[in-house]
Amino acid sequence: MYFAAFYLFGFLFSHIDGQVTTTRAPPPGVVDALTANGHFTVFLDLLQASTMLPRINASNHSTIFAPTDAAFARMPAGTVDSLKADNSRLESVIGYHVALNTSYHIQQAAQQDRIINSSSGLPIRVNNYTLLHTVTAEGVNVTIKNIRVYHGYIHGIDGLMTPPVGNILDIGRTRQDISTFESLITKANLTHQFTTDHSTTFFVPNNDAFAKLSPQVMDYLSTHTAALADVLRYHLVKTYTMYSAGMLHSITVNSADQHHDTLMILEDASGNFFVNNAKIQEKDISSINGVVHIIDSVLIPSRVTVAIADAGIIVG
Repeated sequence: MYFAAFYLFGFLFSHIDGQVTTTRAPPPGVVDALTANGHFTVFLDLLQASTMLPRINASNHSTIFAPTDAAFARMPAGTVDSLKADNSRLESVIGYHVALNTSYHIQQAAQQDRIINSSSGLPIRVNNYTLLHTVTAEGVNVTIKNIRVYHGYIHGIDGLMTPPVGNILDIGRTRQDISTFESLITKANLTHQFTTDHSTTFFVPNNDAFAKLSPQVMDYLSTHTAALADVLRYHLVKTYTMYSAGMLHSITVNSADQHHDTLMILEDASGNFFVNNAKIQEKDISSINGVVHIIDSVLIPSRVTVAIADAGIIVG
């Protein structure tokens, strides 16, 4: 009996006694796929320096979000060397970029706010902003999709992902510049809504933003809990996580205030983003249940502004 086999275009051709049979070749391993692609030499080096590769090879389902060489080239000098010199940090960073319980294929109409659990147990949020033809993982652009590997997929991304440190109150406890907003959430009895709703976008005024308001306005809000609650909810978008990669000039979203008033995203010639009249000073802070952007002004719904003015107080 004569037997021969050869690979061509991902298929295995077998020749037995004059008959040719065709079977699809199995997908390559992670190392072979990353090497063949040619855009992941730095990530492959870090992956092999960590302990993740054997765990990936032993898993039945895996998804890898791999920063490209171009992404590493834009990082501060010494980033890669510092990772390799700190085993604990290397394991944490690489571990967050790998999921061992999911084989996730990005569809053209990918599900918005799809949560994938990383190997470290922290969530990776995948968003598809169809209007901009953009898919992100934890706010980082996915630039290469669906590299098939044995038991899973690799997706190339345009930077390192930063894992969430908790919900909005957890974030507020770690930074003093938004302590006013955090304290007002508690005062308005909104803790449950602001920490348990999923897939949310927060536009959080910093303390300086609240300092712009007159003492009379702050006193009014402090003594009118319903108005305060509406002001705070006006900074919240429910059921839609909008990282900056999903922002576009003049796009609108509905807030979570009582009347679901509209918020408008604006962009200036320098690429700065605004929500209504408030400049986004710091963007894309991941939270367990969405994303946080820090803004420089307090947003007040029109009805609350009118109510304050009716009380003889100037808002400005």
